[in-house]
Amino acid sequence: MKRKVVCYIRVSTEEQAQCGHSLETQQHMLQDYARGHELQVVHEFKESHSAYRPGRPEFKAMLSFLRKRRDVNGVLVYKLDRLARNLTDYSTLEEMEGIEIISATESLPEGASGRFVASIHAVTSRYYSDLLGERVRHAAMMKVQKGGWPGPAPTGYRNDRESKTLVQDPYMAPIVAMVFETYAREDISLAQLVERARDLGLRTSKGGVLSKGPLHKLLTNPIYCGTIRWGGSRHPGSHEPIISKNLFERVQERLQGKSSPLTRRSFPYRGLMTCGRCGCNITASLIKKKYVYYHCTRGRGGCDQPFIREEKLSELFLPVVESVYVSESLTRKLLAEIRVQGKRRKQEAKVRTRVLNVELSELRELRDRAYEDKLRGGVSEERWLEMERRWSDREDHLQTQLAALKRQGAPAEDEAAAAFKLLQRAPDLYQRQSHSERVRLLETLLSNSILDGEKLYPIYKQPFDLVAEGVSRSSWLPGEDSNLQPFG
Repeated sequence: MKRKVVCYIRVSTEEQAQCGHSLETQQHMLQDYARGHELQVVHEFKESHSAYRPGRPEFKAMLSFLRKRRDVNGVLVYKLDRLARNLTDYSTLEEMEGIEIISATESLPEGASGRFVASIHAVTSRYYSDLLGERVRHAAMMKVQKGGWPGPAPTGYRNDRESKTLVQDPYMAPIVAMVFETYAREDISLAQLVERARDLGLRTSKGGVLSKGPLHKLLTNPIYCGTIRWGGSRHPGSHEPIISKNLFERVQERLQGKSSPLTRRSFPYRGLMTCGRCGCNITASLIKKKYVYYHCTRGRGGCDQPFIREEKLSELFLPVVESVYVSESLTRKLLAEIRVQGKRRKQEAKVRTRVLNVELSELRELRDRAYEDKLRGGVSEERWLEMERRWSDREDHLQTQLAALKRQGAPAEDEAAAAFKLLQRAPDLYQRQSHSERVRLLETLLSNSILDGEKLYPIYKQPFDLVAEGVSRSSWLPGEDSNLQPFG
Protein backbone atom coordinates (compact mmCIF):
# COMPACT_ATOMS: atom_id res chain seq x y z
CA MET A 1 0.00 0.00 0.00
CA LYS A 2 1.36 3.42 -0.95
CA ARG A 3 2.20 5.92 1.77
CA LYS A 4 0.23 9.15 1.57
CA VAL A 5 2.17 12.41 1.45
CA VAL A 6 1.71 16.05 0.59
CA CYS A 7 4.08 18.06 -1.62
CA TYR A 8 5.35 21.45 -0.55
CA ILE A 9 6.69 23.56 -3.42
CA ARG A 10 8.19 27.00 -2.85
CA VAL A 11 9.88 29.76 -4.81
CA SER A 12 11.48 32.77 -3.16
CA THR A 13 9.82 35.61 -5.07
CA GLU A 14 6.63 36.45 -6.92
CA GLU A 15 8.69 37.09 -10.05
CA GLN A 16 10.04 33.53 -10.01
CA ALA A 17 6.52 32.21 -9.49
CA GLN A 18 5.25 34.14 -12.52
CA CYS A 19 8.13 32.94 -14.67
CA GLY A 20 7.16 29.42 -13.62
CA HIS A 21 10.51 27.71 -13.86
CA SER A 22 11.11 26.86 -10.19
CA LEU A 23 7.54 25.82 -9.45
CA GLU A 24 7.28 23.70 -12.58
CA THR A 25 10.68 22.07 -12.05
CA GLN A 26 9.95 21.15 -8.45
CA GLN A 27 6.47 19.85 -9.23
CA HIS A 28 7.75 17.66 -12.05
CA MET A 29 10.58 16.26 -9.93
CA LEU A 30 8.36 15.53 -6.92
CA GLN A 31 5.78 13.71 -9.03
CA ASP A 32 8.52 11.54 -10.56
CA TYR A 33 10.02 10.86 -7.14
CA ALA A 34 6.63 9.85 -5.71
CA ARG A 35 6.00 7.39 -8.57
CA GLY A 36 9.45 5.86 -8.14
CA HIS A 37 9.18 5.48 -4.35
CA GLU A 38 5.63 4.17 -3.91
CA LEU A 39 4.24 7.45 -2.56
CA GLN A 40 0.72 8.78 -3.14
CA VAL A 41 0.52 12.58 -3.36
CA VAL A 42 -2.83 13.66 -1.91
CA HIS A 43 -2.28 17.42 -2.10
CA GLU A 44 0.21 20.03 -3.33
CA PHE A 45 0.94 23.31 -1.59
CA LYS A 46 2.61 25.99 -3.70
CA GLU A 47 4.23 28.98 -2.03
CA SER A 48 5.80 32.14 -3.47
CA HIS A 49 7.08 33.70 -0.26
CA SER A 50 10.49 33.72 1.39
CA ALA A 51 11.07 31.02 4.01
CA TYR A 52 13.42 33.29 5.95
CA ARG A 53 10.71 34.33 8.41
CA PRO A 54 7.64 32.49 9.77
CA GLY A 55 4.12 33.25 8.62
CA ARG A 56 3.80 31.81 5.09
CA PRO A 57 0.10 31.25 4.18
CA GLU A 58 0.53 27.98 2.24
CA PHE A 59 2.81 26.56 4.93
CA LYS A 60 0.13 27.32 7.53
CA ALA A 61 -2.49 25.74 5.29
CA MET A 62 -0.33 22.61 5.02
CA LEU A 63 0.00 22.33 8.81
CA SER A 64 -3.77 22.63 9.17
CA PHE A 65 -4.28 19.98 6.48
CA LEU A 66 -1.87 17.56 8.18
CA ARG A 67 -3.59 17.98 11.55
CA LYS A 68 -6.92 16.99 9.98
CA ARG A 69 -5.63 14.19 7.74
CA ARG A 70 -4.21 11.60 10.09
CA ASP A 71 -3.77 9.19 7.17
CA VAL A 72 -1.07 11.44 5.70
CA ASN A 73 2.34 10.74 7.20
CA GLY A 74 4.87 12.61 5.08
CA VAL A 75 5.85 15.94 3.51
CA LEU A 76 7.75 15.66 0.22
CA VAL A 77 9.99 18.58 -0.80
CA TYR A 78 12.46 19.22 -3.60
CA LYS A 79 15.15 20.29 -1.12
CA LEU A 80 15.02 20.93 2.61
CA ASP A 81 15.75 24.62 2.12
CA ARG A 82 12.52 24.85 0.08
CA LEU A 83 10.68 23.81 3.23
CA ALA A 84 12.12 26.20 5.79
CA ARG A 85 14.99 28.58 6.38
CA ASN A 86 13.87 29.47 9.88
CA LEU A 87 13.85 27.13 12.87
CA THR A 88 10.35 28.06 14.04
CA ASP A 89 8.58 26.66 10.96
CA TYR A 90 10.86 23.66 10.73
CA SER A 91 10.43 22.72 14.39
CA THR A 92 6.65 23.02 14.17
CA LEU A 93 6.53 20.55 11.30
CA GLU A 94 9.26 18.22 12.55
CA GLU A 95 7.56 17.80 15.93
CA MET A 96 4.20 16.77 14.43
CA GLU A 97 3.60 13.15 15.38
CA GLY A 98 3.85 10.65 12.56
CA ILE A 99 5.04 13.14 9.92
CA GLU A 100 8.22 12.37 8.03
CA ILE A 101 10.06 15.02 6.01
CA ILE A 102 11.26 13.59 2.68
CA SER A 103 13.73 15.36 0.37
CA ALA A 104 13.70 14.28 -3.28
CA THR A 105 17.28 15.41 -3.90
CA GLU A 106 19.00 14.84 -0.55
CA SER A 107 19.74 11.51 1.12
CA LEU A 108 18.85 11.50 4.85
CA PRO A 109 19.40 8.68 7.38
CA GLU A 110 16.34 7.16 8.99
CA GLY A 111 15.16 7.81 12.55
CA ALA A 112 16.78 10.21 15.00
CA SER A 113 19.89 10.59 12.84
CA GLY A 114 17.80 11.76 9.92
CA ARG A 115 15.95 14.30 12.04
CA PHE A 116 19.27 15.57 13.38
CA VAL A 117 20.71 15.96 9.86
CA ALA A 118 17.55 17.74 8.72
CA SER A 119 17.81 20.14 11.67
CA ILE A 120 21.39 20.91 10.66
CA HIS A 121 20.08 21.66 7.14
CA ALA A 122 17.59 24.15 8.61
CA VAL A 123 20.31 25.89 10.62
CA THR A 124 22.71 26.09 7.69
CA SER A 125 19.91 27.33 5.44
CA ARG A 126 19.24 30.14 7.91
CA TYR A 127 22.94 30.96 7.84
CA TYR A 128 22.81 30.95 4.04
CA SER A 129 19.88 33.39 4.08
CA ASP A 130 21.70 35.68 6.50
CA LEU A 131 24.86 35.54 4.39
CA LEU A 132 22.92 36.13 1.19
CA GLY A 133 21.21 39.14 2.78
CA GLU A 134 24.57 40.58 3.76
CA ARG A 135 25.90 40.11 0.24
CA VAL A 136 22.84 41.73 -1.28
CA ARG A 137 23.16 44.73 1.05
CA HIS A 138 26.86 45.00 0.32
CA ALA A 139 26.27 44.84 -3.46
CA ALA A 140 23.57 47.51 -3.15
CA MET A 141 25.89 49.80 -1.20
CA MET A 142 28.71 49.29 -3.72
CA LYS A 143 26.34 50.27 -6.53
CA VAL A 144 25.17 53.35 -4.63
CA GLN A 145 28.75 54.45 -3.97
CA LYS A 146 29.33 54.33 -7.73
CA GLY A 147 26.30 56.56 -8.35
CA GLY A 148 23.85 53.79 -9.31
CA TRP A 149 20.40 53.03 -7.95
CA PRO A 150 19.99 49.46 -6.63
CA GLY A 151 16.21 49.15 -6.55
CA PRO A 152 13.03 49.76 -8.54
CA ALA A 153 12.91 53.24 -10.05
CA PRO A 154 11.00 55.87 -8.05
CA THR A 155 8.14 57.77 -9.65
CA GLY A 156 9.49 59.98 -12.42
CA TYR A 157 12.32 57.61 -13.35
CA ARG A 158 12.79 54.27 -15.08
CA ASN A 159 15.38 51.53 -14.65
CA ASP A 160 17.49 51.42 -17.80
CA ARG A 161 18.72 47.86 -18.36
CA GLU A 162 21.50 48.87 -20.75
CA SER A 163 23.16 51.62 -18.71
CA LYS A 164 22.06 50.00 -15.42
CA THR A 165 21.08 53.38 -14.00
CA LEU A 166 18.02 55.59 -13.74
CA VAL A 167 16.66 57.55 -16.70
CA GLN A 168 13.90 60.10 -16.63
CA ASP A 169 10.41 58.97 -17.54
CA PRO A 170 9.60 61.36 -20.42
CA TYR A 171 6.00 61.73 -19.26
CA MET A 172 6.20 61.54 -15.46
CA ALA A 173 9.45 63.45 -14.86
CA PRO A 174 8.00 66.83 -15.99
CA ILE A 175 4.96 66.24 -13.76
CA VAL A 176 7.20 65.48 -10.76
CA ALA A 177 9.04 68.76 -11.42
CA MET A 178 5.74 70.64 -11.59
CA VAL A 179 4.63 69.13 -8.25
CA PHE A 180 7.84 70.32 -6.56
CA GLU A 181 7.47 73.77 -8.12
CA THR A 182 3.81 74.03 -7.13
CA TYR A 183 4.55 73.30 -3.50
CA ALA A 184 7.55 75.66 -3.42
CA ARG A 185 5.78 78.60 -5.07
CA GLU A 186 2.12 78.39 -4.04
CA ASP A 187 0.46 78.72 -0.66
CA ILE A 188 -0.93 75.20 -0.79
CA SER A 189 -1.29 72.47 1.83
CA LEU A 190 0.00 68.94 1.34
CA ALA A 191 -3.58 67.65 1.18
CA GLN A 192 -4.37 70.16 -1.57
CA LEU A 193 -1.16 69.15 -3.36
CA VAL A 194 -2.39 65.55 -3.45
CA GLU A 195 -5.41 66.70 -5.48
CA ARG A 196 -3.26 68.92 -7.71
CA ALA A 197 -0.81 66.07 -8.37
CA ARG A 198 -3.67 63.77 -9.28
CA ASP A 199 -5.09 66.34 -11.71
CA LEU A 200 -1.65 66.83 -13.29
CA GLY A 201 -1.49 63.09 -13.94
CA LEU A 202 1.14 62.03 -11.38
CA ARG A 203 0.99 58.24 -11.06
CA THR A 204 3.13 55.45 -9.67
CA SER A 205 4.75 52.88 -11.97
CA LYS A 206 1.67 50.70 -11.45
CA GLY A 207 -0.73 53.52 -12.30
CA GLY A 208 -1.81 54.37 -8.75
CA VAL A 209 -2.54 57.85 -7.39
CA LEU A 210 -0.19 59.07 -4.66
CA SER A 211 -1.87 59.70 -1.31
CA LYS A 212 -0.57 62.15 1.29
CA GLY A 213 2.05 59.79 2.80
CA PRO A 214 3.68 58.64 -0.48
CA LEU A 215 3.59 62.20 -1.83
CA HIS A 216 5.40 63.49 1.27
CA LYS A 217 7.96 60.69 0.77
CA LEU A 218 8.42 61.81 -2.85
CA LEU A 219 8.94 65.43 -1.82
CA THR A 220 11.61 64.46 0.74
CA ASN A 221 13.53 62.11 -1.56
CA PRO A 222 16.80 63.79 -2.63
CA ILE A 223 17.12 61.46 -5.62
CA TYR A 224 15.15 64.02 -7.63
CA CYS A 225 17.97 66.58 -7.26
CA GLY A 226 20.70 64.03 -8.04
CA THR A 227 21.52 62.66 -4.58
CA ILE A 228 20.98 59.05 -3.48
CA ARG A 229 20.03 58.47 0.15
CA TRP A 230 20.91 54.93 1.18
CA GLY A 231 21.77 53.27 4.47
CA GLY A 232 21.69 56.49 6.46
CA SER A 233 24.13 58.30 4.18
CA ARG A 234 23.97 60.29 0.95
CA HIS A 235 25.91 59.77 -2.26
CA PRO A 236 26.00 61.69 -5.59
CA GLY A 237 24.02 59.82 -8.25
CA SER A 238 25.02 59.30 -11.86
CA HIS A 239 21.44 59.91 -13.05
CA GLU A 240 20.11 63.21 -14.42
CA PRO A 241 18.28 65.27 -11.75
CA ILE A 242 14.66 66.21 -12.39
CA ILE A 243 14.86 69.34 -10.22
CA SER A 244 17.61 71.62 -8.94
CA LYS A 245 19.09 71.29 -5.45
CA ASN A 246 17.89 74.81 -4.73
CA LEU A 247 14.29 73.84 -5.47
CA PHE A 248 14.61 70.68 -3.38
CA GLU A 249 15.90 72.67 -0.38
CA ARG A 250 13.09 75.20 -0.74
CA VAL A 251 10.55 72.36 -0.59
CA GLN A 252 12.25 70.92 2.52
CA GLU A 253 12.05 74.32 4.20
CA ARG A 254 8.35 74.49 3.47
CA LEU A 255 7.73 70.97 4.75
CA GLN A 256 9.56 71.87 7.97
CA GLY A 257 7.59 75.11 8.32
CA LYS A 258 10.68 77.29 7.98
CA SER A 259 9.52 79.31 4.97
CA SER A 260 6.50 80.39 2.99
CA PRO A 261 6.07 80.61 -0.77
CA LEU A 262 4.53 84.06 -0.39
CA THR A 263 7.97 85.70 -0.31
CA ARG A 264 8.81 84.23 -3.73
CA ARG A 265 5.54 84.86 -5.53
CA SER A 266 6.56 88.28 -6.77
CA PHE A 267 9.63 86.94 -8.61
CA PRO A 268 8.59 83.73 -10.40
CA TYR A 269 11.41 83.81 -13.04
CA ARG A 270 14.13 84.02 -10.40
CA GLY A 271 16.27 80.86 -10.43
CA LEU A 272 15.68 80.15 -14.14
CA MET A 273 18.73 82.04 -15.46
CA THR A 274 22.40 82.81 -15.05
CA CYS A 275 24.16 85.89 -16.34
CA GLY A 276 25.87 85.43 -19.70
CA ARG A 277 28.41 88.16 -18.94
CA CYS A 278 29.78 87.14 -15.54
CA GLY A 279 28.19 83.78 -14.73
CA CYS A 280 26.32 84.90 -11.61
CA ASN A 281 22.66 84.19 -10.97
CA ILE A 282 19.88 86.42 -12.25
CA THR A 283 17.76 87.76 -9.39
CA ALA A 284 14.88 90.24 -9.18
CA SER A 285 13.97 93.44 -7.37
CA LEU A 286 10.76 95.36 -6.78
CA ILE A 287 11.23 98.96 -8.00
CA LYS A 288 9.01 101.70 -6.58
CA LYS A 289 6.98 98.93 -4.86
CA LYS A 290 5.32 98.30 -8.16
CA TYR A 291 7.59 97.14 -11.00
CA VAL A 292 9.55 93.89 -11.06
CA TYR A 293 12.97 93.99 -12.72
CA TYR A 294 15.39 91.09 -13.24
CA HIS A 295 19.13 91.71 -13.07
CA CYS A 296 22.50 90.12 -12.28
CA THR A 297 23.36 89.57 -8.62
CA ARG A 298 26.86 90.98 -9.38
CA GLY A 299 28.29 88.49 -6.92
CA ARG A 300 31.70 88.71 -8.64
CA GLY A 301 31.90 92.47 -8.81
CA GLY A 302 30.65 94.94 -11.40
CA CYS A 303 28.57 93.63 -14.30
CA ASP A 304 27.02 95.56 -17.20
CA GLN A 305 24.05 93.21 -17.60
CA PRO A 306 21.06 95.63 -17.86
CA PHE A 307 17.87 95.47 -15.79
CA ILE A 308 14.93 93.86 -17.66
CA ARG A 309 11.23 94.30 -16.84
CA GLU A 310 9.33 91.11 -16.02
CA GLU A 311 6.95 91.59 -18.97
CA LYS A 312 9.88 91.92 -21.38
CA LEU A 313 11.60 88.85 -19.91
CA SER A 314 8.41 86.85 -20.30
CA GLU A 315 8.37 87.77 -24.00
CA LEU A 316 11.97 86.55 -24.37
CA PHE A 317 10.91 83.12 -23.12
CA LEU A 318 8.11 82.72 -25.70
CA PRO A 319 10.49 81.68 -28.55
CA VAL A 320 11.98 79.14 -26.13
CA VAL A 321 8.58 77.46 -25.89
CA GLU A 322 7.90 77.84 -29.61
CA SER A 323 11.20 76.13 -30.42
CA VAL A 324 9.86 72.80 -29.15
CA TYR A 325 6.50 73.11 -30.86
CA VAL A 326 5.71 69.95 -32.83
CA SER A 327 3.04 70.26 -35.50
CA GLU A 328 0.26 67.73 -35.88
CA SER A 329 1.61 66.52 -39.24
CA LEU A 330 5.11 66.02 -37.81
CA THR A 331 3.62 64.22 -34.82
CA ARG A 332 1.91 61.78 -37.18
CA LYS A 333 5.23 61.07 -38.92
CA LEU A 334 7.05 60.56 -35.64
CA LEU A 335 4.37 58.26 -34.26
CA ALA A 336 4.39 56.30 -37.51
CA GLU A 337 8.14 55.82 -37.14
CA ILE A 338 7.66 54.69 -33.55
CA ARG A 339 5.07 52.18 -34.79
CA VAL A 340 7.49 50.81 -37.39
CA GLN A 341 10.24 50.41 -34.83
CA GLY A 342 7.78 48.82 -32.44
CA LYS A 343 6.77 46.18 -34.97
CA ARG A 344 10.39 45.43 -35.76
CA ARG A 345 11.34 45.06 -32.11
CA LYS A 346 8.28 42.93 -31.47
CA GLN A 347 9.20 40.60 -34.34
CA GLU A 348 12.80 40.33 -33.11
CA ALA A 349 11.54 39.52 -29.62
CA LYS A 350 9.20 36.87 -31.03
CA VAL A 351 12.04 35.13 -32.89
CA ARG A 352 14.31 35.26 -29.85
CA THR A 353 11.53 33.92 -27.63
CA ARG A 354 10.97 31.00 -30.00
CA VAL A 355 14.69 30.11 -29.93
CA LEU A 356 14.81 30.26 -26.13
CA ASN A 357 11.69 28.12 -25.76
CA VAL A 358 13.16 25.47 -28.07
CA GLU A 359 16.33 25.34 -25.98
CA LEU A 360 14.25 25.22 -22.80
CA SER A 361 12.18 22.31 -24.13
CA GLU A 362 15.32 20.40 -25.16
CA LEU A 363 16.83 20.99 -21.72
CA ARG A 364 13.74 19.60 -19.97
CA GLU A 365 13.71 16.51 -22.19
CA LEU A 366 17.38 15.94 -21.36
CA ARG A 367 16.66 16.20 -17.65
CA ASP A 368 13.74 13.77 -17.93
CA ARG A 369 15.89 11.15 -19.67
CA ALA A 370 18.71 11.60 -17.17
CA TYR A 371 16.29 11.25 -14.26
CA GLU A 372 14.93 8.00 -15.67
CA ASP A 373 18.52 6.74 -15.90
CA LYS A 374 19.01 7.71 -12.27
CA LEU A 375 15.94 5.75 -11.18
CA ARG A 376 17.23 2.69 -13.05
CA GLY A 377 20.60 3.05 -11.33
CA GLY A 378 22.48 4.21 -14.43
CA VAL A 379 23.46 7.54 -12.85
CA SER A 380 24.88 7.91 -9.35
CA GLU A 381 23.25 10.26 -6.84
CA GLU A 382 26.36 12.47 -6.77
CA ARG A 383 26.49 12.69 -10.56
CA TRP A 384 22.76 13.39 -10.75
CA LEU A 385 22.98 16.28 -8.26
CA GLU A 386 25.90 17.76 -10.17
CA MET A 387 24.00 17.63 -13.48
CA GLU A 388 20.81 18.88 -11.84
CA ARG A 389 22.55 21.96 -10.45
CA ARG A 390 24.05 22.74 -13.84
CA TRP A 391 20.75 22.27 -15.68
CA SER A 392 18.85 24.27 -13.07
CA ASP A 393 21.25 27.19 -13.48
CA ARG A 394 20.85 27.05 -17.25
CA GLU A 395 17.06 26.91 -16.98
CA ASP A 396 17.09 29.90 -14.62
CA HIS A 397 19.18 31.80 -17.17
CA LEU A 398 16.79 30.96 -20.02
CA GLN A 399 13.73 31.89 -17.97
CA THR A 400 15.33 35.21 -17.00
CA GLN A 401 15.90 36.03 -20.68
CA LEU A 402 12.30 35.10 -21.54
CA ALA A 403 10.98 37.27 -18.71
CA ALA A 404 13.11 40.19 -19.90
CA LEU A 405 11.78 39.82 -23.46
CA LYS A 406 8.23 39.75 -22.14
CA ARG A 407 8.77 42.94 -20.13
CA GLN A 408 10.62 44.72 -22.93
CA GLY A 409 7.63 45.32 -25.15
CA ALA A 410 7.51 47.92 -27.90
CA PRO A 411 8.31 51.65 -27.75
CA ALA A 412 5.82 53.51 -25.55
CA GLU A 413 3.68 55.06 -28.28
CA ASP A 414 1.09 56.34 -25.79
CA GLU A 415 3.74 58.15 -23.79
CA ALA A 416 5.29 59.64 -26.91
CA ALA A 417 1.85 60.82 -28.04
CA ALA A 418 1.27 62.45 -24.64
CA ALA A 419 4.63 64.24 -24.82
CA PHE A 420 3.94 65.47 -28.37
CA LYS A 421 0.51 66.66 -27.28
CA LEU A 422 2.12 68.77 -24.55
CA LEU A 423 4.56 70.27 -27.07
CA GLN A 424 1.72 71.05 -29.50
CA ARG A 425 -0.12 73.00 -26.80
CA ALA A 426 2.93 74.62 -25.19
CA PRO A 427 2.98 77.97 -27.09
CA ASP A 428 -0.76 78.51 -26.67
CA LEU A 429 -0.61 77.55 -22.98
CA TYR A 430 2.29 79.90 -22.36
CA GLN A 431 0.52 82.93 -23.81
CA ARG A 432 -2.67 82.30 -21.84
CA GLN A 433 -1.07 81.59 -18.46
CA SER A 434 0.03 83.78 -15.56
CA HIS A 435 3.71 84.35 -14.88
CA SER A 436 3.79 81.63 -12.20
CA GLU A 437 2.14 79.11 -14.50
CA ARG A 438 4.49 80.07 -17.34
CA VAL A 439 7.45 79.37 -15.08
CA ARG A 440 6.12 75.88 -14.27
CA LEU A 441 6.00 75.15 -17.99
CA LEU A 442 9.49 76.58 -18.53
CA GLU A 443 10.93 74.49 -15.69
CA THR A 444 9.44 71.40 -17.34
CA LEU A 445 11.36 72.21 -20.52
CA LEU A 446 14.58 73.85 -19.28
CA SER A 447 17.44 73.02 -16.96
CA ASN A 448 18.81 76.57 -17.20
CA SER A 449 19.01 79.65 -19.44
CA ILE A 450 21.72 82.19 -20.14
CA LEU A 451 20.65 85.85 -20.19
CA ASP A 452 23.05 88.11 -22.11
CA GLY A 453 21.73 91.63 -22.53
CA GLU A 454 18.27 91.10 -23.98
CA LYS A 455 19.15 87.78 -25.61
CA LEU A 456 18.15 84.50 -24.01
CA TYR A 457 19.93 81.18 -24.69
CA PRO A 458 17.95 78.21 -23.38
CA ILE A 459 19.44 74.93 -22.14
CA TYR A 460 16.76 72.29 -22.62
CA LYS A 461 16.26 69.16 -20.57
CA GLN A 462 16.13 65.77 -22.23
CA PRO A 463 14.33 64.88 -24.43
CA PHE A 464 13.31 68.46 -25.25
CA ASP A 465 16.86 69.34 -26.30
CA LEU A 466 16.59 66.79 -29.11
CA VAL A 467 13.14 68.04 -30.06
CA ALA A 468 14.39 71.64 -30.28
CA GLU A 469 17.32 70.52 -32.40
CA GLY A 470 15.07 68.52 -34.70
CA VAL A 471 12.45 71.25 -35.05
CA SER A 472 15.16 73.73 -36.05
CA ARG A 473 15.90 71.65 -39.17
CA SER A 474 13.89 71.94 -42.35
CA SER A 475 12.99 68.25 -42.25
CA TRP A 476 13.25 65.91 -39.29
CA LEU A 477 12.25 62.30 -39.20
CA PRO A 478 14.18 60.29 -36.62
CA GLY A 479 15.66 56.97 -37.48
CA GLU A 480 17.20 54.21 -35.42
CA ASP A 481 18.85 55.53 -32.23
CA SER A 482 18.14 59.11 -33.29
CA ASN A 483 15.96 61.84 -31.82
CA LEU A 484 13.19 59.31 -31.39
CA GLN A 485 15.12 57.37 -28.77
CA PRO A 486 14.02 59.29 -25.63
CA PHE A 487 10.40 58.52 -26.44
CA GLY A 488 11.10 54.85 -27.18
